[in-house]
Parts: sequence; structure tokens; C-alpha cells
Amino acid sequence: MNEIINRSWLKLTAFVLCCFLNVSSNAQDNGLDVVYSGQPTSGSEINFQKTGIKTNQGIFRSYHPNLKILLPDLRDTFLPNQSHLPLLRNENAGMQKKIGRAELLIGGAELVGITALILLPKDVTKWSDDWAQDAWRNMKRSLSRPPVWDEDDWQLNYIGHPIAGSYYYNSLRSQNASIFHSFLFATAQSFIWEYFIEATAEKPSTQDLIVTPIVGAILGESVHRLTMNMRRNGFNFFEKVFVVILNPMFVINNGFGSRFNPVRQSPGKNETVR
Repeated sequence: MNEIINRSWLKLTAFVLCCFLNVSSNAQDNGLDVVYSGQPTSGSEINFQKTGIKTNQGIFRSYHPNLKILLPDLRDTFLPNQSHLPLLRNENAGMQKKIGRAELLIGGAELVGITALILLPKDVTKWSDDWAQDAWRNMKRSLSRPPVWDEDDWQLNYIGHPIAGSYYYNSLRSQNASIFHSFLFATAQSFIWEYFIEATAEKPSTQDLIVTPIVGAILGESVHRLTMNMRRNGFNFFEKVFVVILNPMFVINNGFGSRFNPVRQSPGKNETVR
């Protein structure tokens, strides 16, 4: 009973932490919007009450009918510089191309993952010594029976699987796929891992099928938004370290180069970093 309670608290803690990251990223977005909306523009100090404005459509009369002024072109005045960002890789491509690339990346990562599990001590993975001989039989058994509540260490279930789920999620999200499609992809990849890869050695895990896509999507979306905010003015060194560790799929898809990201500019004498 105590073990079940501890597991429930671990899941709740992971969920709360992920929600906190998501709220933090939303706050950062709102803060940037406030900064941009508060920036002065070239026409902000014109007193239109005592000024007649002459445009292509006619003249707007004021208290002084003979006073006229040409209206400047303000089409781009109120737009932040960050509105002209390079496109992400495959941003305008079809969903089939995005999924194909994401599947290629995740397939390679899962191959590395299963290799790492094979090399781990058996007391960590709880796999039998002769699992390779029974792999096919175990997979067929997994497809015909419901998943079970596994006994893996909490570090694997509540840290490793959410991180893996965020990688699944961002392999598609970093190509500008929607939240919905990215979540479905993470769910499908979690199912493939549990029923066709890890099932060669153990039964599919109930908590892994839940935690990996759901908590992974929350964590992945939080990291994605933070990455997009860092990207607006170009990545500095510490931001690159953050993205490499927590959002490696973005790095694989888009890198840090100028093709898919703005180049970080050093401020001039009369410029300030925004």
C-alpha cells in the first residue's frame, strides 16, 4: 500500500512540475508581448487633435483647416523585429513528411535506448537472463494480454519516461506540427516502444503507457515554448546548452545555424539588446 501511495505522489509531483514549466513559458510569452506593445513608434507623439492629416483618401480637417501633414507609412511600424523569423525545418511541408522525419529520428533513438537497456544490470531492468531466446514469445504474449503495473525504479518510470515522451513530442513539434498531432505521435511511439520493443523482454507497463505521452507532452510543450522564445534573438551559449540537453530533437531538426534560426547580433553603440 505504501509503495502505491509513493508512486502516486511521484506522478503528482512530476505533473505539477511540468505544469509549472508550462505556466512559466506562458508568462515569458506574455512578458515579451507587453514589451513589444509598449515600444514607442515614430508617429506616437503627433497631436492629431490640432493637426489636419492628408492621405490618399482625402484630408482630415482639424481645428486649423489650413494645417495639413502627410501621414507616414506605418504598415510595419508596430511589428516587432522578431516577426521576421526563418522558417523551421519542414514548417510548410505536409504532415506525412514531418512524421517520416520524426519516425526516422525516434527509430534511431529507440535503437540506442534498447541497446542501453540490454547493457544495464538485470537488477535494474528486471529482465530475465535468457530474454533474447524468449523475445518472440514475450511479444506475442504482450499483444494478447493487458498491460501490468511494473516494478521498475521510480527514476525510470517518472523521470526517464517523461523525458523520452518529450523527445517523442518535440521530434514532430520542432517541425512546427500542431500540439494535437505531436501528442498523437508521442502516444503512438510510446505504444510501439511498450508493445514491440520493450515487450521482447517484459510485459507492457500501465504507468509507462500513461506517463510517457501525457507528462511527456506537457514537458515537451513547455520546453518547446522556451526554445522558441530563446530563438527569437538568436541563441547564446547557455541557451544552446539548455536546448541540447532538454530539446535535442530541435537541434537535430534545426540546429543553431542561420538557415533555420536568427543569428544573434551584438549591440552597436546606439543599439540595445531586446
